[in-house]
Formats: sequence, structure tokens, C-alpha cells
Amino acid sequence: MFVVGLGLLYPAHWLFHPWGAPFRPGLVGYWQGEVPFGSGDSRTMVLRLRDEVGGGDEGSEIGGSATVCEAGQSVTYEISGDATNYRGTRFWLNAQPTGAAAGLYLGRLNGAWDGRDGLTVSTSLLRIDPDGAAGFATPDAPPVSFQLGRASEADFTGACDG
Repeated sequence: MFVVGLGLLYPAHWLFHPWGAPFRPGLVGYWQGEVPFGSGDSRTMVLRLRDEVGGGDEGSEIGGSATVCEAGQSVTYEISGDATNYRGTRFWLNAQPTGAAAGLYLGRLNGAWDGRDGLTVSTSLLRIDPDGAAGFATPDAPPVSFQLGRASEADFTGACDG
């Protein structure tokens, strides 16, 4: 009975979250693109999104991680969020940097998925000061929009190697 229940859990979940189904291109997966952090400062970003089965009222529907590459170093983010419509063509993601030092960081990511191989994302950059004060959008870094395209696991793991 337990095995039958598990066998029905995932297909039922994908009925309500078709953007996470494994049998077609979905919102989940790997993405890559360039994020403008300022004039002459464009940084490579890789993003991995996962369907979090326990989502909805119990937690985020979407989980994952992101890495932004900058001048020989990288910043890693924990990602959590939700699709805002049935098809997953609109979504929001919290980007929580791990081990943040002074600098500019991604804020909340608001996105649109084209249903195939492209994401359009907008965010306000947040500044963390050397004294650790954080979380405020910076007036010198207005909201930015950028495109991410479908990528591979190899792109994700090797993004900051070059």
C-alpha cells in the first residue's frame, strides 16, 4: 500500500506543478547568463532549480542554488521560492548568499519563464557594508533585468573555473 501511495504521489504532484515534471522541459534544471552589477561589471550566473515536493503551505515549491562569478572568486546562494501560476511561467526566488562579505549581492529574483529555454529575471542589488550592515537596495545600483538560458550540469559546476 505504501509503495502504491508513493507511486501516485509524484504523478499527482506533477499534475499541480507541470513546470517540475521530468518528461518535458521545465522550469527546474540548470540555467546560465550574465548579470549586470553596474557599468562595465557583468558577472556570470549559473542557477540550479529543483522542484521541492513538500512545497506550498509546508515550504517553498522551488529550491536550489546559484553561483555568481566575479574576478577570481564566486558567491554562492541558497535559492527558495514559489511559482506564482499553474504553469510556472511566473515565479519569485529568494537568493540568500552563503558567507557574505562586503559587496553587492542579488536580492529577491522575480522571473518569467518562456515555457522552453529562457528565463527573464529582475532583481534589486543589495549592498553589504564592511561592518556587516546589509539588506538595503543601493541607490547607485538600480534594479537590473537579465536573461538566463538553459544550461547543463557541467556548465553549473564549471562556471567560475575560467
